[in-house]
Amino acid sequence: MHYIAGLQYTMSETDSNKMVDLNENGGSADIAQRIRSTRARVGLTRKQLAVASNASERYLATLETGAGNPSVDMLEAIADALNVAPAELLPMGGERDPLIAGIAMQLRRMPTDRVREVLAYIGKPTESLGDKASRISLIGLRGAGKSTLGAALAEHLGYPFFEISKEVERIYGGSIAVMMELNGPATLRKFEAQVLDEIISRNEAAVIAAPGAIVSSPALYEQLLRSSKSIWLEASPEDHMQRVMAQGDLRPMAGNRTAMNDLKAILAARESEYARADHRLDTSGQDFSATLDLLTELIASF
Repeated sequence: MHYIAGLQYTMSETDSNKMVDLNENGGSADIAQRIRSTRARVGLTRKQLAVASNASERYLATLETGAGNPSVDMLEAIADALNVAPAELLPMGGERDPLIAGIAMQLRRMPTDRVREVLAYIGKPTESLGDKASRISLIGLRGAGKSTLGAALAEHLGYPFFEISKEVERIYGGSIAVMMELNGPATLRKFEAQVLDEIISRNEAAVIAAPGAIVSSPALYEQLLRSSKSIWLEASPEDHMQRVMAQGDLRPMAGNRTAMNDLKAILAARESEYARADHRLDTSGQDFSATLDLLTELIASF
């Protein structure tokens, strides 16, 4: 039996020899920030992460405040639950050079076939590595307008409209909330990949509304970017919150007194990934009709 900051937990004898030393140079604070940031990007509550990683909420709370050092096995379990490489939870991703660390992170998030293509065709534009056809994907946090703008844009263009989350619920036969509770995030990622594969294979032209947390699934997000002309629908945190509340759904902030702070943390954690989209459009500051006009004008410029 072992103790971290007054927290009692069980560790095998082998694990006790594999503690990650993070105390030097503020390492504990760095890994704490990385776990919090990654959890925000994925959109998991601490309770959900605890279940997925087989850790206690109290233990995760200790790690997220920088008060404890995880074992290698525990770090791997948390990384697996967050769908990232364990190195991404370490300071500088385990690299000394910031540039190399950034490149390594991007490579780790790519599927193997994509890495091979990058190595084989380095220096060539992304468009040469995938067929985007006439597909248009809308990405961004919940409340950005992906569903309403996507449906209106599809009608304007005469394209079919798909919401990946709605398609997942249709195939699963239940809500995503129930799926997450019963089966966890890995099952959700599997269904999302199946849905996107089917949309791409059956439709040369389509408007696709992506889940806000698609950026937490590197292979799936990479596939979306390669197979569609992507647009990041931005909005201010206040507009996001207002729209989500108007929809009657505070997921993933339900029951959280610091919902606005959490929302800003999620936006900050996902911003660099959303910014990989081909284009971006700010949906704040104008009404729906004006935003749709801007969106159609943007599409016409492709």
